[in-house]
Amino acid sequence: MRTYWILTIVSALLLFSCEEVIELDLDNADPEIVIEGTLTDQAGPYTVKLSESVGFYDDNVFPAVSGAVVRISDDNGYANLLEEVEPGIYQTSDLQGQRGSTYRLEVEANGAFYTAVSEMPELAVPIDSISFRYEEESLFYKEGYYFRAYFTDPEGLGDYYRFTVLVNGEVYVFDFDGDLIEDDNLWLADDKYTDGNSQDYDFPHTLKPGDVVSLQLHHLNEDTFDYYRTLVDVIDGGGVAPSNPLSNFGDTALGYFGAFSVTEMERTVVPTN
Repeated sequence: MRTYWILTIVSALLLFSCEEVIELDLDNADPEIVIEGTLTDQAGPYTVKLSESVGFYDDNVFPAVSGAVVRISDDNGYANLLEEVEPGIYQTSDLQGQRGSTYRLEVEANGAFYTAVSEMPELAVPIDSISFRYEEESLFYKEGYYFRAYFTDPEGLGDYYRFTVLVNGEVYVFDFDGDLIEDDNLWLADDKYTDGNSQDYDFPHTLKPGDVVSLQLHHLNEDTFDYYRTLVDVIDGGGVAPSNPLSNFGDTALGYFGAFSVTEMERTVVPTN
């Protein structure tokens, strides 16, 4: 995933002259800890990644944070102390995520303490089907096969989703006139206008006969969805000025901790007559 941690701009002066170039000083802020952790209803181990942010103009190489104490606990009183398996990467041992449970991530690093809470939705929402269609070369499509996923939203507002896609077991690479960009897998949906109804989702991946599509549907809580939604804004350059994605660590850390259910489906592109 193309992750860009961008240090928040406190203020920027807009001058009337259209000829003067104003450079914003985005490199002077102190590094902040970045915490990325997920927990699902699938078999573990689950991973928490700790790193530090870098300046806006620096390469996206984030120093690992080692030697931290990382713990995940649930609302039933169970707690799991994570092991650092490589610099900045911490894993659970025997924790198994359960739908409907609430989880707390606690991190003690560099003399500071960070915590976030995430409730896993009670329902796992299945993918009903995947369909393929062939498109000829046009203004809107490259020649090839495209796919659409179908699922049924449960009744009651407040359901949030993220799709992730692998093609032939790998992250898809989009070719925009020779500019190769990896799929960031931030395909998001919610039930604001479709509560309790069947939903479909079109994907822009150009496929050929024999390609295998592996699709996961993550049923998210609102905090996790808001993180992904604002991350999309950062990646796409949305908003007046660069800012950080919303975090359920509040203003103490960058990143997020999300607990969600996962369903998946795999289908192979078969040529049409």
